[in-house]
Amino acid sequence: MKVTLAGFNIDKNLIDELPKGTIATPETISAAYARISRDPRDVPELRTEAREQVKKARRSNKAIVFGMSHHSVAEHAYFNFDILQISRLALEELEARRIGAAYTEKSQRYITLQGDFVSPKEFDKEDAKRFQELVKFQNDFYLNNLQKLTDHQFVSNPHLATSSYKAARKGTSEKMNRAKNTLEGWAKEDARYALSLATQAQLGLSFNARTLEHAIRTMRYSNLAECRELSQKLFDVTKDVAPSLIILTDPDEFQKAFKIELQDDNFKFTRNNLKRYIGSIINKYYGKLSEDLPEILEEEYEKLILSNNIDLNIAAAIIHNNSKLPVEDAFRLATSILSDENSDKEFFKEALKYISAFDSISREFELTGDLKFELVVSASNFAQLKRHRLMTLLAQDYDPTLGITIPASIKVIGAENELNEVCRRSEKLYYEFLPKYGKAAEYCLTNAHRRRVLIAANPRELYHFSRLREDEHAQWDIKETAGRMMKLAKKVAPLSFMLSGGKDKFEKMKKEKYRSKE
Repeated sequence: MKVTLAGFNIDKNLIDELPKGTIATPETISAAYARISRDPRDVPELRTEAREQVKKARRSNKAIVFGMSHHSVAEHAYFNFDILQISRLALEELEARRIGAAYTEKSQRYITLQGDFVSPKEFDKEDAKRFQELVKFQNDFYLNNLQKLTDHQFVSNPHLATSSYKAARKGTSEKMNRAKNTLEGWAKEDARYALSLATQAQLGLSFNARTLEHAIRTMRYSNLAECRELSQKLFDVTKDVAPSLIILTDPDEFQKAFKIELQDDNFKFTRNNLKRYIGSIINKYYGKLSEDLPEILEEEYEKLILSNNIDLNIAAAIIHNNSKLPVEDAFRLATSILSDENSDKEFFKEALKYISAFDSISREFELTGDLKFELVVSASNFAQLKRHRLMTLLAQDYDPTLGITIPASIKVIGAENELNEVCRRSEKLYYEFLPKYGKAAEYCLTNAHRRRVLIAANPRELYHFSRLREDEHAQWDIKETAGRMMKLAKKVAPLSFMLSGGKDKFEKMKKEKYRSKE
């Protein structure tokens, strides 16, 4: 057996120091690997040829990846990006990609925020000024209550506070004082519930070429100007490095290469068309919804939907994801449509109307036989939930009618009314902006505001979610959600989930379950 390191990511500054005339591109790896199945030569020889003949490698990529539709070859090429000055709202759209992607964010839990925010380009001059005033009001809550929340954590957790004081007396640096950092982190994560979804974030982002191409194409037609700008910037910094692997992002190059027009209708029209279409069928059927429902188990904000009807599940997911209906009404409406001979085929035709040969079917089609949950979560909770990318996760727009999530610590320090006022003013501007700016009005909302989320996950994915989010180190908001979700899951599959729970409790749980064997 031979194992050869074919390549790895290195810093762009080192690439820039290569001898003049050197073409450094991950396309050569993709081109070499694409030939493995049909070329008798050994892989190192194929890589050598690709490096020495980059133009030929690019032609090969275009022919194999797009001409033959072997898109997986593009997954061998990886790109790393530093993303700065992006809003939390745009971050949600960027991080919607699950496979071939890695994200590491600057945490609002560990970093003290300074009030930096993105000013949406959609807002006119007068509204931008009103928005800035709102953000200052939101940020003032954070800055004015951070120390009070920190003091509360020290009082409420005397064991950790004692460890913090002892470490400080021993001369441990602030950075290495873990107990102190933990207590301050808990305070920061609760203070942030007042912060706007326009608050700036930073992250390290890694995409393979296939995922990068999909991100650029999707965000090019986003309802947020910020995401459209991000799409263009991702294209601009990669188009000369690996043009053959992201050719679906460039209509002109695509037409030159394949003599046909690039079909972007799926990205341009599908989502907005579905929102309009769902709105019309709600008006048509809402007064005469079917009473038939799958079995639904409930906890406080969590619902587990028991249904294995594939067409029904997909139709309900499409309705839920393109409206603000609760899951019961989404299933009732889907049942009404599918029982109507004139509407059932029309519904799915509308959902697939703009799909081309190069497009993947939408994620709603994943929502079939797994465990299906509807959750109502805060933006702060969703920021963590969205990281579980192997789940099918479909989020509605933020909906102030669902209320807000208030951390217990904020109630204890007497700042509940103050946070309520921050959210009230945020909602007021949101509702004023919504008819004018659509999706961009959500920049006004805070981390405390909520949305409905539809999730499908198999037991293996739920075990991973439970291990991480029911653990003692998990943030309290998502920890409560995970606990209630798993309580529902155990009702329908008590044997399968007998060892689910936070990793900190695993050994104890296992001993209890296997005690009869001793």
